Amino acid sequence: MKRKVLFLVLGYCLLSSCSFNAPAEITSAYQDLPETIDFNFHVKPILSDRCYTCHGPDANTRKANLRLDLQEEAFKRLTSGNHAFVAKKPGRSESIERILSDDPERLMPPPESNLNLTAREKAILIKWIEQGAQWKPHWAFVKPKKPPLPEQENPDWTVRNEIDLLVQRQLREQGLEPSKEASKQRLLRRVSMDLTGLPPTLEQIDAYMNDQSPDAYEKVVDELLATDANAERLALDWMDISRYADSHGLHADGWRLMWPWRDWVINAFKQNMPYNQFITWQLAGDLLPGATKEQKLATAFNRNHPMTAEGGAIEEEFRLNYVWDRTETVGTALLGLTVACARCHDHKFDPISQKDYFQMTAFFNNVKELGMTGDDGNYGPMLALPDSQTEEKLNALDKTIQQKSKQLELTKKELKDLNTFMNKLPGNSRKNGLVGHYPLERLSPRPGKKKGYLVDGNPAVTIRESPKIVEGKKGKAFEFTGEYDEVHLDNVPNFEWTDRFSAGLWLYTTKRQAGKTQTLLGTTGEKNNFWRGWDFYLDSLNHLNVRLIHSLPHNYIHVRSKDSIKTKEWRHVAFTYDGSGKAEGLTLFIDGEEIGTNIPYDKLYKSIKTITVATHQLTDQPVRVAKSYRNYTGENGIFLGRIDDIHIYSRRLVPLEVRHLAKEDGNLENPDNSWAADYWVSQSPEVVKLEKELKKLRGEWLSHMNPVMEVMVMEEMPTPRPTFVYNRGDYEQPMYEVDANTPEVLPAFSKDYPKNRLGLSQWIFSEDNPLTARVTVNRYWQMLFGNGLVETPQDFGVQGSLPSHPELIDWLATSFVESGWDVKALLKTMVMSHTYRQTSKASLDLRETDPTNRYLARSNSYRLPAEMIRDNALAASGLLVQHVGGKSVKPYQPGNLWIEKNSFSHKLLNYKESEGDSLYRRGLYTFIRRTSPHPAMTAFDTPSREVCTVKRENTNTPLQALVLMNDTQFVEASRVLAERMQKEGGTSLEDQITYGFRLAVSRKPKKEESEILKELYERQSERFIAFPKEANELLTVGKKPMDRALNPSKTAALTMVANTILNHDETYMKR
Repeated sequence: MKRKVLFLVLGYCLLSSCSFNAPAEITSAYQDLPETIDFNFHVKPILSDRCYTCHGPDANTRKANLRLDLQEEAFKRLTSGNHAFVAKKPGRSESIERILSDDPERLMPPPESNLNLTAREKAILIKWIEQGAQWKPHWAFVKPKKPPLPEQENPDWTVRNEIDLLVQRQLREQGLEPSKEASKQRLLRRVSMDLTGLPPTLEQIDAYMNDQSPDAYEKVVDELLATDANAERLALDWMDISRYADSHGLHADGWRLMWPWRDWVINAFKQNMPYNQFITWQLAGDLLPGATKEQKLATAFNRNHPMTAEGGAIEEEFRLNYVWDRTETVGTALLGLTVACARCHDHKFDPISQKDYFQMTAFFNNVKELGMTGDDGNYGPMLALPDSQTEEKLNALDKTIQQKSKQLELTKKELKDLNTFMNKLPGNSRKNGLVGHYPLERLSPRPGKKKGYLVDGNPAVTIRESPKIVEGKKGKAFEFTGEYDEVHLDNVPNFEWTDRFSAGLWLYTTKRQAGKTQTLLGTTGEKNNFWRGWDFYLDSLNHLNVRLIHSLPHNYIHVRSKDSIKTKEWRHVAFTYDGSGKAEGLTLFIDGEEIGTNIPYDKLYKSIKTITVATHQLTDQPVRVAKSYRNYTGENGIFLGRIDDIHIYSRRLVPLEVRHLAKEDGNLENPDNSWAADYWVSQSPEVVKLEKELKKLRGEWLSHMNPVMEVMVMEEMPTPRPTFVYNRGDYEQPMYEVDANTPEVLPAFSKDYPKNRLGLSQWIFSEDNPLTARVTVNRYWQMLFGNGLVETPQDFGVQGSLPSHPELIDWLATSFVESGWDVKALLKTMVMSHTYRQTSKASLDLRETDPTNRYLARSNSYRLPAEMIRDNALAASGLLVQHVGGKSVKPYQPGNLWIEKNSFSHKLLNYKESEGDSLYRRGLYTFIRRTSPHPAMTAFDTPSREVCTVKRENTNTPLQALVLMNDTQFVEASRVLAERMQKEGGTSLEDQITYGFRLAVSRKPKKEESEILKELYERQSERFIAFPKEANELLTVGKKPMDRALNPSKTAALTMVANTILNHDETYMKR
């Protein structure tokens, strides 16, 4: 009482000494304030919530040139001549005068803001200034230091490790006491669910209950941490963080294949890979020296984002969206910052500028990727993942191909050196390997067709619309002016990259297409078949290009002429290809002369044969002249100009042959004997034989590679792509270029780090980074305790929650780093503490004093995640298949959900339930379709995986009870559990109920629980005996065959009992 009087007197003295009259409620609030006002914990939250909107980091919304998030700005002289804060003089601080003003023109916050300060908040500001207005940097931006550990607060309180010392000190300060330890059975179930996501088996329960050694619990913890199930449990949370899904998410929301990366994550957790290495591989595994396949696979983390296939999408807009998604994911997952708020403007609360944001995006802006993809399938960059047997075959074939290639070159050289050849080509050489010669002279109606024309009377050469027929280089030529006058050549083979082929034509281009390309010849498809095929085209600068494509933008070869072709003059252009699968095997010619080329890309390892859009099956496509198949992103467009006299060969022409195609007189002689020798050597029996052998070997290599699955990964471009700051985050409004860098408010990016993703990872895990370790330990604390020490794991900024135990989070963070970023050691430290082991039971007084358990005087009780609820039911029934890893599976769900939402994806048109064991895999492996996630999982708050999620919602709705009672998976599990109760649980009803209860809840039922369940059984038994048809309907739910050796009515009645047990709150709640 004396202390309250003292504070009251102090408050009156303080307020009466100022130049204003304080209302009575502020004077009253003053006496209940803490003895010392802390800037971070008391003042900054007020400034952030009430003042930063107009006086914070965002310069665009700042008013009165007053900034209250920076010390030097907050204390500077105002335009009025006053100061917002004057240390120890609240009466001279304009901020205090404003918050106490009755004048709406002077009052702060202004009435129109709909913000106001409570009497307590006003008193806090007054007392802070009176105490000297001590300013502190934001707690999370200061490097954590290991705090000294306090002495044990009370000898009667259980202390098992350092966590308890730090928690119990705050309990004492709050007048609270720790709770007693939970019972052994409950603790075992708790730690088993937390560390593995699965309930303990009856054998584990019995062994633990019978183990009276002092380290019994620790032995269980060590065993759980060593299991595959622990790796799967940890991987589950990482799937949310990494926004993993099995579909693209946008537009068609089509199929993608990314589960091998999920397997990598599981394996990394199983091996207890150090967390800094775990993240570095995912951010920049491809940039590590001598990067392995596993390190490259890890980078799929940053390709998990949604992608679009919408035909009207603007590629650059969406490509940038992918870049920004990666930036924001790293910001949320690793730094605990809401960096996305700085995309359109400076962050309104945290000192993160728009420039900071876009400097961070530069780390992720150098990937060779497309903004728009197809409806189904993966898009590059990609990593092929052959199994060990296939990889062995491919490596062996590679060596044989290299040896045979060297043999071929030596043979050619020897033949050329040791023989004398004629200085001209044979007269029939023009027809050797000629697939087609297309003069493009005339049109005639297509027989039996209302539309279209034959070209030169050839039924295999057609055109949809009539082009202009004009004077050409050789007789007439076609002039192409629009979208529908391309020529189809139906008699050209569907070339593979193992084939040798050549093509040439005369062209007269009328204009360059700014930003567009112009197809001359080609079979390349569209986005939904990955642009597969080959194409010969002019780019926007009229450079000559040829590509052989399996999939853009990562699996093709491409050569480009160094010089461009002039408009409005006839030029003969041609290419030859040697079947090697290498860009150096492509040669370009203009007017019969080989020309200098560049190689923009040289990585082709799968088939270029054209495929269907819907099923991706091989199909022959006609060669198109003057237009590519579809004018989608990444494709060539429409040729504007004239084309004449096309030749296509199914062999590689030698330079002299190409020259003769370009010569008007067609003379086959050549004074340079060496040129003619190339032809004669190429036709020699020795060379022909070796080339056939090489083609066969390459075809065999390709037959092994084609089926190999691929995963989307990160891959740097050789030349960095420029990065800009965009006005309001609009891709159409770049303002100025920026380099890769990190936010100014955090430790500087060392000049020793490379300015790429690897350097970013080094910065994230640098010893000076104040966030990474704190954010990580907080997330794992949340996994075990339900809430983090910081309740906003996604926001450690000024708008985020303050840590409930500042010293504890710093102790955990520093210890985590000292351990070598050892995740399992961190988890063990947490679960070994008495704080973790406490009972979740709480007295009424404790619930009233600390209703949210902020100070950890007890254990938290909350609903388990959706996957664990399902896995628990499957485990209890014996249905759970604990195979680790593999592709995603499709458990039961209501029919026709996908087809109602689908209009483009062919692979995800209908939901087809899995069969056999795949129906009973862990929830981790459930197929995630972003626009139509599994409804039973969604009912229990699983995210759609569209964005990085570090904390799930936790709702309580009637739908959840309906799922547990009626969903096929739970009804089937109830029936199989009922069968198990009869076969394994003994002969008496009570024993069977006890057995089922233990399987689902991990303890024996109380007497009243057992009585209720027995009464339920009796009622249901009478019902099913009277109505056997209903029993049969219940027992046939699900695909697991019923055990017909058991009594149907009894099994049905016990199924209802088992279903009730699975609906027991202790079954799906953590206690």
